[in-house]
Amino acid sequence: MRTLIVHTGGIGDFLLTCPAIAWLAQEGPIELLGYPERLGLAVEGGLAERAHSLDQAGFSSVFSSPSERLRRFLTPFQRAIVWMRDTGEINAALQACGLEDIRCFPGVPPEDWEQHASAYYLRCIGGPEVFDWKLEIRPIRPIRPILQSTIVIHPGSGGKQKNWPLEHFKIVAESLLQRKHPVQWCVGPAEENWEVPPGPERLHASSLVELAHILQRTALYIGNDSGITHLAAAVGCRTVAIFGPTNPKVWGPRGTHVRIVQGNPWPAPRMVLDSIHSLL
Repeated sequence: MRTLIVHTGGIGDFLLTCPAIAWLAQEGPIELLGYPERLGLAVEGGLAERAHSLDQAGFSSVFSSPSERLRRFLTPFQRAIVWMRDTGEINAALQACGLEDIRCFPGVPPEDWEQHASAYYLRCIGGPEVFDWKLEIRPIRPIRPILQSTIVIHPGSGGKQKNWPLEHFKIVAESLLQRKHPVQWCVGPAEENWEVPPGPERLHASSLVELAHILQRTALYIGNDSGITHLAAAVGCRTVAIFGPTNPKVWGPRGTHVRIVQGNPWPAPRMVLDSIHSLL
């Protein structure tokens, strides 16, 4: 059975969906529809065959009248699973395109959800509560040997309320440098103007897939509740995840290589450093 999975959420939400995708992949080939930059992680990791853009499929027509382009795009699929914010019109539109097995769910768990978010996606498709999965990214280009001992710090996230104070990150970085640990700062477009060390201390990656490969070879990662933190944990990098207002029981990355640090409202730098040293 060839399955199309539609997912338009953020990086972290998508990675939390991947255990469900891995479970579905046992039943046949998977293709993905959404934003290829992030969906491509699952393709590179062997979970899916292809990642398509919404424009490529003409998907916006599900909210009016399904276009001929969308009908042609859906022809190879026997099943569609949709995780999106608005699902009311999508089911009927996909049925009109000839698909019989259609399952539409909200893109994130309900507000009163108390289990891990990955369990929500697995429950949607009738899977187990837990399905082990690791993101294995094939090498893109040689990685400098120094990265194997480097600690990567990512101080941003998708929302300011989830960001540990930047000054705390700087305290941690200085302490690590004093202990002779190489440190690199990972900053995206939202953090380009932040006052983090410039020059060679910044980590540069041309894509999420390349960043995943780098993190896969890195000694340790420190970050907030963010998509990049979930990416680090997914590739098996030792990860210290700093949580403030969000609930790590629902949204925290998982694994024996992960340490979650939470305070009230924020942990002190010493607590984060203790978690780092416990992993190192």
